[in-house]
Amino acid sequence: MTTAIDTTTSIAAPPDAVWAALTDWSLAPQWMPGVSAMAGPLARGATVTFTVRGKERTALVDDLDASHRLALLSRSGPVTAVYTYTLAPTAAGTDLRLVADVVVRGPLQLLAGVVRRSIATEDGVQPERLRAVVEAVSRPAG
Repeated sequence: MTTAIDTTTSIAAPPDAVWAALTDWSLAPQWMPGVSAMAGPLARGATVTFTVRGKERTALVDDLDASHRLALLSRSGPVTAVYTYTLAPTAAGTDLRLVADVVVRGPLQLLAGVVRRSIATEDGVQPERLRAVVEAVSRPAG
């Protein structure tokens, strides 16, 4: 099993508002732990550059179904991770599901469980943090 994260969060906003926040790279530092900057085109096969804990990294837009699904693939040494964000409309707004599949190769493979748990602890908060960002923006002034 390669799944490190499989979580769904309900967001009190329509899918287009959630999609707009999810794909606005300038907002990533507000909901992606450790990320201080993110930039790049939103297109299948495009490379997105992000800075995490002072180090520049890249991710590939692996899958893109506008307003519905975004998958980002990143590699760091022997670790390959695919984060898939899927939006589903609900009566109350949007369900955002995050699935992170993590493959560990080479000698580090012996620690694959530890790597996945670390990723789950660090990044499992993304949907809740994105919910807070979206709902703050979507909340009527008053």
